[in-house]
Formats: sequence, structure tokens, C-alpha cells
Amino acid sequence: MKGQLFTQFFLTDGIRTTPEWDAAASKLADFRRDAGNVHQRFEALQQPNEAVTEQDLIRPVMELLGWSEYLPQQAAAGHEDVPDHLLFADAAAKARATARGNSDERFQDAVIVQESKRFGLALDQRDRTEGHRAGTPHGQMLRYLTTADVASDGRIRFGILTNGSVWRLYDRRARPRASGFFEADLADLLQPGNEDGLRAFLLLFGRDSFTLQGTATTTFLEAALAEGRRYEESVAEDLSTVVFERVFPQLVGAIADAADAAGADNLSEARSAALIFLYRLLFVLYAEDRGLLPVNDTRYDDYGLRKRVREDVARRMVDQDTFSATAGHYYNRLTELFRQIDQGDESIGLPPYNGGLFATDAAPVLERIRLPDTVVAEIIYDLSHTAAGGPEHGFRRFVNYRDMSVQQLGSIYERLLEREPTRTVDGSIEIRLDSYARKDSGSFYTPQELVDLIVDQTLKPLAEERLRAFEARAQALASDRRSKAERMEVLARLDPAEAVLRLKVLDPAMGSGHFLVSAVDFLSDYIAGNDRVRTRRAGVAGGLV
Repeated sequence: MKGQLFTQFFLTDGIRTTPEWDAAASKLADFRRDAGNVHQRFEALQQPNEAVTEQDLIRPVMELLGWSEYLPQQAAAGHEDVPDHLLFADAAAKARATARGNSDERFQDAVIVQESKRFGLALDQRDRTEGHRAGTPHGQMLRYLTTADVASDGRIRFGILTNGSVWRLYDRRARPRASGFFEADLADLLQPGNEDGLRAFLLLFGRDSFTLQGTATTTFLEAALAEGRRYEESVAEDLSTVVFERVFPQLVGAIADAADAAGADNLSEARSAALIFLYRLLFVLYAEDRGLLPVNDTRYDDYGLRKRVREDVARRMVDQDTFSATAGHYYNRLTELFRQIDQGDESIGLPPYNGGLFATDAAPVLERIRLPDTVVAEIIYDLSHTAAGGPEHGFRRFVNYRDMSVQQLGSIYERLLEREPTRTVDGSIEIRLDSYARKDSGSFYTPQELVDLIVDQTLKPLAEERLRAFEARAQALASDRRSKAERMEVLARLDPAEAVLRLKVLDPAMGSGHFLVSAVDFLSDYIAGNDRVRTRRAGVAGGLV
């Protein structure tokens, strides 16, 4: 299941503790039978187009999910494109929308916007066969959600995009927007053995989850997303504690001891090497769990961190196995994996990630030493397991870095920079807080609230300036005697969307990329999703007729 809308913990554990999960069990058999029959009839069709897919597959499944009240193709004034359906909670809401006529006001009575695509169309690729100008289906849905947000005065938060087999649920408020969706393949879930996945689909896409039930003050989906955020924050907090109190001190000490044995006792070098080694591990953990490394390629899994190190360590910990105090089995595997990531290995489907983090000269001491399995296994286990969410089978719960944000990982790294190792009187190593360390290196973590303010005060005025220039030029051209085609050609050079895309954003002290991630979110909102830009472009251009 793709997308980061829900945490993996919620999808595998949290959802099972809800009363809605239990209630969905009574509907599962009927839904499996009826949805299976719909798919079976549809499979007999030859090369169905979008209209046939929508009529014979998507709408029947929507009705099975409880969405029996909907209106097709509701165009809001000045929009270049509109979603295929507005979905309503009940017949009364649909009747109110119908009475409003074909205008923006219909959005105010709807719960969801829905977009259909032809069967089998990849949702992240352009449909070149049908000549669509709207980009990818994914990009379309992001725009539709902004259209709906504006037209409904913020009432519509969610959207559903589907090609009949793959279904995606989008949240307008998710950040980052590009991955703020949940994806499930219904055709696959209807196969035997996928009962839990099908029940989750029925629950997460069903009408009742989007509307208030009984005396509840929040919908099931809103509660689920809030629970996911709480769990994510608790995991991040627990991981921070583990890194600061156990992993980093142990890693610095082990590297310093190994380097000392090699005749190069240097705490500063050990500290730098520990930071690099730790963030190499966190990078791989994050990249593998998010599918940024080819974990689903059978050629890679024998060399990656997950199977050959992470899962092996976890299994041996459960079995209370013994780890060698002299052999560097895991360290050797990690060193080789880091080299492959840096240089790439086409034979196992791994492209090079040569940004410098994994370069052999980034921390030369790591090339001269070997850390024993006792040390590496404990570090890997600590980074892979959390006390958040309660124990599982008597052990700490497995951490899926898919649920972590780059900002959370970046904040851990930046806070580590203010910790310095020192030798005590008895010769042992102690990690102490140095309040001047980050000041000396110019390393500071910027809270999200301040990042948002910076973006709002820097990028937004530049974007608005380009929009105003477009409108002013259009107003001047309205009385121009040249042909419409000539005036449109002049105006096109000031297209606000294109002008904003030409903005260049520099973060010279990038750190974890926190500011740049937020900047990209803003630009995607403003261009791919900002209805005001699209409406003004269309309206102003129309004024040239």
C-alpha cells in the first residue's frame, strides 16, 4: 500500500483496536461477493475506456462503499478542469446541491471530490493515448482538492482517485502534499487471503468514515489521522532518547576505542565518524522503508540493510542468541552496502547516491577500523525498535521509518551537533552537552512554525507579484487593437504559473532540507493546486475575447 497518509502502525495495528474495525467485519463478506462480481463482469469487456470504466466498474463499487448519492462533472466558474463526481453524505445534501444550480455553491454540500480514470492507467503518468492536457492523474487530484477547498469554504478535505483497480484516498491538509495519499489495489485485495486488507479498504473508503456517526465529534478518518500523528511523534521522541542516551555515546566510544587500538586516539575524529556512520544508517533505514532504495528487487534484498542485517539482528535478539565481541560480520556488510550506495551497483538495481555522505573519504577512520557484532547489533536493534505503542511479543515494537518525516530525522542530527565527547579521569568517554558547539558550526534547527513564516514572507510575495503583473498586463491588453491571438501570445509570456516555476530558491545552510521541503510544498500548492491562479488565468484570458 503506497502513500504516507496513514502511519504503517495504524494500518497494521491501530486500526484493529477501533470499534469501526469490528463493525466492518459484518459487512465484509457481502462486500467481497458483490465487488468481486462487479470486477468479474467488467473483466469480460475488451479494452474499456474511461467512460466505460466509470460506468461499469467505479460507480458500482462506489455504491457498495455507501456512496449512492453523487453528482457528475460539477464545474465551478472559470475552472479549466473539474472532478468527475461530487459525493454526498445523504440524499438531502445532494438535493440541496442540486437546487443551487451548476455553480461553485454545490461544493458546499459535498463531502468528497472523486476522479475516475480508465482501467489500468498508471496514476502517476500522463495519459497520452487520450490526449489529456491536465498532466498526471495524481497532479489533477491535487488541483481538484484546492478547487474544492476554495469552492466549499474549506469544508471538503478529502478526494478519491481511481482507475477501477487502484484506489487512492487524498487529504488536502497532508504534508508533504505529494505523498499525502493512501493507495490500495482493490483487484488484488479481492483475491483469497487478503481479508484484513480488504476490510481496511472497506473501512477507509466507505462513506461512514467520512461523516459524523452517532454522538461523535470527529469522523473516523479525522480520528485515524490524528492518532497516526500522535504515534509518529511518540516514535520520534523515543528514537531521539535512544540516540542521545545509548546509540551515539556507544558509537563514539566504540569508534574511539577501535581507533585508539590502531594508534590514532582522536575524540574529535571519532565524533565526526560517529555522526556520519549514524546518519548513513538512518538514511538507509528511511530510504528502504519508503521504497527509495530497490527493496522490492530480489537482486537487492540479499545486500540491503533490511533483510541481511536488520531482520537478522531482530531474530537473533528474540532468540537470545550470542553476538561476537571480535568478529565484524555486520560492520563488513554495512561498509560494503555503503560503498554500493555511493558508487551504485547496476547488477542489483542500485543507482549511485553520490552526494558525499557515503563517500569513503567522508570519514577515513571508518575505513581503518572494524566494529564488533556486539556493538553493531545493539545499535541496529535500538534504531529499529521503539517503546512507543507498547511491546510486541514481549519486545519493543518494530519502527517503520516510512512513518518518520525528514524534519524529524533532521532535528535529531542537528541536536546531536551540540553533544561533545570528553574523556573522564578514569579514561572512559562521556558525552556532554556543549551549548556553543552548534553556535561555532552555525548549526541551528528551525521549528516548522518559523519555517512556514519564512516561506509566507519570502516566497508568497514573489508569487503574488507575478500574478499581479499578469493581471495588469491583461488589463492593458484588453483595449489593445491587436488580434486576440497576438494579445494572448504577449500575455502568455507573463503566465503566473510559469513565472513562479522560474523562481530560484537557495538555502545555503540546507541541513536536513527542512526549509526546502516546505518551499516545495508551497510551490506545489500555488502552482499545481492553487485555484486562484488557475481561475484568474482563465478569467483574465477570457476578458480578451
